[in-house]
Amino acid sequence: MTDEELLDVLRCPIDPARAARLEPAAGGLSCARCRVTYPNKDGFPSLMPDEAVLPPGCAAVDDLPCRKEPAAAPCPPPEVHA
Repeated sequence: MTDEELLDVLRCPIDPARAARLEPAAGGLSCARCRVTYPNKDGFPSLMPDEAVLPPGCAAVDDLPCRKEPAAAPCPPPEVHA
């Protein structure tokens, strides 16, 4: 699986709808919707919500936009290639 294929599958574990994509960021992966960053540990991103780095201005997970605004329609599942 390539990095792009993996990014097509991964979603932010904090997003209630599990629709927000993750994208590369300095030192890890960042949620495209709420900008939470999941830091790399031993060369791999840690997708544990309790290890996530909140964006500036957010004191708690409940302050994130994804927790306050209605979720967008979920992303369709990725195509499976044989």
